[in-house]
Amino acid sequence: MKSSFLKKPLKLFPVSLTNKINRSKYGNLSLILTFLIGVTTLIVWFSQRITYEIDPFILIAKGSALVGICLLSTTIFLSLRLHFMESIFGGMDKVYKAHHLIGQITMLVIFLHPLFLVLNSLDNINLILAYFIPGKYIPFTIGTISFLILIVLLILTLIVNLPYKLWHLTHKFMGIALILATWHALIAGVDMNQYPVLRVWILIISLIGIFSYLYMLILYQFIGPRYKALVKEVYNKGNITEIKLMIKDKEFRFTPGQFVFLKFINLEKTFEIFPFSISCSNKDELLRISAKRSGDFTSNLLPKINVGDEVYLYGPYGKFGEKSFYEKKDMLWIAGGIGVTPFISMLNEEYQNKIDFIWLCSDKNDAIYNKEIKGLISGKDNIDYKLWISGINGRMTSDKIINLFDLENNIQDRLIFICGPTQMMMEFANKFIKAGVAPRNIIFEDFNLI
Repeated sequence: MKSSFLKKPLKLFPVSLTNKINRSKYGNLSLILTFLIGVTTLIVWFSQRITYEIDPFILIAKGSALVGICLLSTTIFLSLRLHFMESIFGGMDKVYKAHHLIGQITMLVIFLHPLFLVLNSLDNINLILAYFIPGKYIPFTIGTISFLILIVLLILTLIVNLPYKLWHLTHKFMGIALILATWHALIAGVDMNQYPVLRVWILIISLIGIFSYLYMLILYQFIGPRYKALVKEVYNKGNITEIKLMIKDKEFRFTPGQFVFLKFINLEKTFEIFPFSISCSNKDELLRISAKRSGDFTSNLLPKINVGDEVYLYGPYGKFGEKSFYEKKDMLWIAGGIGVTPFISMLNEEYQNKIDFIWLCSDKNDAIYNKEIKGLISGKDNIDYKLWISGINGRMTSDKIINLFDLENNIQDRLIFICGPTQMMMEFANKFIKAGVAPRNIIFEDFNLI
């Protein structure tokens, strides 16, 4: 049996850029941001230099260090869950993917720093030892520790299959790596001390990243978009835990298709769980979320919550349903498993255009919202809903969906919304692009954060 402990080592590299849908959704914007940060840093550096004569290896070593620090700070900044960044990227999941992608690029850039320092010092073994042996020269030791922290985090994030709780914990060391890297640059970087404008630029960018780290580590849970709520109802339906919440302290507004982060005070003191889609109308008195019991938290702890428990709710976030309201096009909705939840929320709205909606489930026992969906679409002649049980009907494909809803001649004109397992969404998205659908007309949310 193949072990699931390790992921593919290929994930060390930004291979997501090879996929057209990833490039269009977040990749191109991430590369533009990376390019702007990198080029600006190099321009600031070179504009301050008195002479341009420098050994090529040292040039690459210093340049990669300066750009790497700025990119690392940018990576941490992208974790802030800022609504304006969500608007720029078109969804919080895209911001997280950009955070992930720029983090990969950052590691490749930073790796050039020690590599070219060593290549430049091959004839000086004592200097190489000073770079890597702790305590030989403290400024170098600080840099080495920062580099090792980043390497460990990279391995844990991209190669090892960690439970989300442990992954979330390890990410708290990212800010420490930035602090050490900045400290290393200040005390070991000759150019940082020689050129004031460069020093100010690096300090400003680094402080943005350090503040972002401290904000998410400490302040977000107190001054972020937080609402107090009480658990009013809890139901276990098959492998789904359904929770209804009453917002206590102020009015909570959301757009159908959005999600929230939840923190259950009685279960965990410091840990925020996965985001959950809202599966109710924005007119309902109680807020409903539905969680599939598939991980340690959702399987072992979430079913133990009780009516009356306090909850902190952060959000709302997400742009999933946004286009369905302002783009007056016929739509195709594809839900996989628990990915049906944002669609249930959206079904409470009134749409004038045609909607073909298919829900893919493994077996009949998973289709716990089938009756509710039929009730929501009752009397709505513009919605054609089908439930597909793969255990009975076989694996669904994009071609089958096109044939099922007779979309051979107009699939290119549809807005296509997909929510479900990551692999399923990517397979459908790529197939629809090959069928002539523009990437901008394919909308999905991917919260595979690790």
